[in-house]
Amino acid sequence: MFHYDRDLKPRKKSYYAFSKNYPGRRTGTKYAIGESRARHKRERNKNILFGVSLVVLFAVVFCVVFVALSLSKKPLEQGGETVAVENGNYHAVYMTPDELAGGIAFDLFRQQLEESGANAVLVDFKTADGNLVFPSTVQTAQDIGACTNAVQTAKDTVQTLQASGYAVIFRIYCFEDALAAAYLPGAAVTEADGKTVWLDDSAQNDGSGWLNPYSDTAKLYLLQIVDDAVSFGADVVLLDGVCFPSGRYLGRAVFAGEAQSTFSRNAVLQDFIEQVKKVTGDVPLAVSMSLSAALSGDRTLYGGGIFDTAADYAAVDFRRNNLPESFKMGDVTYRTDISQEEFINAATSALSARLEENYRTKGILPITDSADDVSFLQNAGIDRYIRIPAETP
Repeated sequence: MFHYDRDLKPRKKSYYAFSKNYPGRRTGTKYAIGESRARHKRERNKNILFGVSLVVLFAVVFCVVFVALSLSKKPLEQGGETVAVENGNYHAVYMTPDELAGGIAFDLFRQQLEESGANAVLVDFKTADGNLVFPSTVQTAQDIGACTNAVQTAKDTVQTLQASGYAVIFRIYCFEDALAAAYLPGAAVTEADGKTVWLDDSAQNDGSGWLNPYSDTAKLYLLQIVDDAVSFGADVVLLDGVCFPSGRYLGRAVFAGEAQSTFSRNAVLQDFIEQVKKVTGDVPLAVSMSLSAALSGDRTLYGGGIFDTAADYAAVDFRRNNLPESFKMGDVTYRTDISQEEFINAATSALSARLEENYRTKGILPITDSADDVSFLQNAGIDRYIRIPAETP
């Protein structure tokens, strides 16, 4: 009788040409029966070579990126030497808030900066409308909404420039401040009722409110802003709008506290500048003014002149768009048709004579909108300037 032996192994089936395991046919396994071992070895070597190539490529890319990052952090150089300011000779150009924010705008500005021969940058810390470009820590500024449009990356950009050797000048508009005038109680120039904020023109013509130079509230706020600018790392603080307002409705303007004060209008501005200088300490302070006001004063804006103040520099505005049609520049009378070179020579000569008359102002820091003016100033012996585009305030 047939007996089944469990210990016997089944015989292998025969191979047919259509069998999936036919020698030489690829299967679901890596190699089918009869596959060449030489081919297996070649493909294994290729896989090893491919893996090594990936490792080498990764190493090369890593090295390139590392070198690029290292070069990007290297201080900017001009002529093989690190940028630097010597003896207070600031060669400054203006940087917009968009450029201050970084990104492509800053990269393009930085390239132009290298080509310009400048060693300093002017940035707005507080604009003429009262908004702060930098994210201020001053509580009052936050309360009135002055920080709403602040550039959050501003400090990083400033530090990048300073690491490259550039001095950074912070411009702060002072009593010209429509925002604080509207929202800071007791700080504004008012109408006769003492409550309505006075405007320098009609609301339809975008008239602006102003802070009252006699207001302690206004001055305290501005001093806090200056202190904030110093804390942010200002190399120079430039004050603008240190003046009384002018405008269409000036006759209606009321300056609360003026009648009770022992300070004249000029004295109250001078005192404010002295207070600012105490805040800035070793950081140089400059005060902006028109050329005509620097030479002859201005009764409306300054109640006299502010060329000689506690500030280190008189930042004299050489831009001709706001100059009166005629005023004296030493022995030369200004005319609108005078050549730019003759204008610069006469103005710098008259200002140099004024510097000899006072004992506090260290020098002038000219403001111009022309690269040609820079050459004219240097030929006249003035080796510092701030260059602001013509369309910029």
